[in-house]
Amino acid sequence: MVNGNGNVGMWEWLKVSPAGPYRASRCAGSKHRRGRGVAQVKREWTPKTVQVTMAVAKVMILVLVLGSLPIQAQSSADYVLGPGDIVDIAVLGQGDLNRSVTIRPDGKISLPLIGEVLATGLSPAQLAEQLTTALKVYLKEPVVTITVTQTRVSEALVYLVGEVRSPGSFEMRKGWTVMEAIVQAGGLTDKASLKKSSLIRRVANQTIPLDLDRLIKKGDQAANVVLQGGDVILVPEFLNRVLVMGSVRTTGAFDLKEGARVLDAIVAAGGTTEKAKLGSVGLTRQVGDTRVLVATIDLNKIMKQGDQAQNVLVQHADVLFIPEARFRWQDILSYLSGVTIIRTLFGF
Repeated sequence: MVNGNGNVGMWEWLKVSPAGPYRASRCAGSKHRRGRGVAQVKREWTPKTVQVTMAVAKVMILVLVLGSLPIQAQSSADYVLGPGDIVDIAVLGQGDLNRSVTIRPDGKISLPLIGEVLATGLSPAQLAEQLTTALKVYLKEPVVTITVTQTRVSEALVYLVGEVRSPGSFEMRKGWTVMEAIVQAGGLTDKASLKKSSLIRRVANQTIPLDLDRLIKKGDQAANVVLQGGDVILVPEFLNRVLVMGSVRTTGAFDLKEGARVLDAIVAAGGTTEKAKLGSVGLTRQVGDTRVLVATIDLNKIMKQGDQAQNVLVQHADVLFIPEARFRWQDILSYLSGVTIIRTLFGF
């Protein structure tokens, strides 16, 4: 195209900035030579020629720009982090906490104040949320940003992270299955969550549920998935920590087994005291930002009548309160919502 000053404008080349991202540079053509008219220039740079040139330039710009973007811009928000990935962690207004870390073969990262955090199996947004919750103990309204700057998938290795006895990376062997890899890692710990384990197939960014309960306890080989290079077996910790307060022998938080009920929590606390009001035991649960009363339990009916309908299942982060005198549940809930120990124990 010829501009009003007689210059021919076009994209002549693309330059790569040595200090930053790719950019395109626009250059102008030289003045028309004496004796050569506009009509002659138009014959050299026909609309079709300019159109093709511009199209090629746009494609080159797109390729270069995409190649320089972090993973969030290239992939969906559900990208699953794994060993070898490098992430930048930024905490707003806390420069001393900002850093670039590599997820270790055991699936974890280490940070000041927080310590070790299992990052494998989380999306960048989930990791940011988890770090934000952990930092609330030390900072007021922390804001954490996670940026994946590099991804690494080694197809010569498989990784076992979480509740295995020797987490880390293992050389991939032809025909390996989940069970063989777990044996290589020394087996599972007592805290392994068998029903919530998963296989992260990193080459496809795919998460496959694993039912280790069906595989290990029932011997169902249909659950024994054949591994591929770069796979990650994630065995999370089974969490069922319940806080027992009020008229019990030992007030505190107790890690209970899967399927535990109200009576199991009270037994873990050493039983009730003589002053306990057994007919009005309260089970409270965190729902969003609010702690609510989900059940009022009569222990007399459980212990004297065998009424198992009263002996309800407990969940992780439940608080069981055994009163000893007249009270109002509204006052108890207000108190529990402000107890710092509950936030520390359960990350609220």
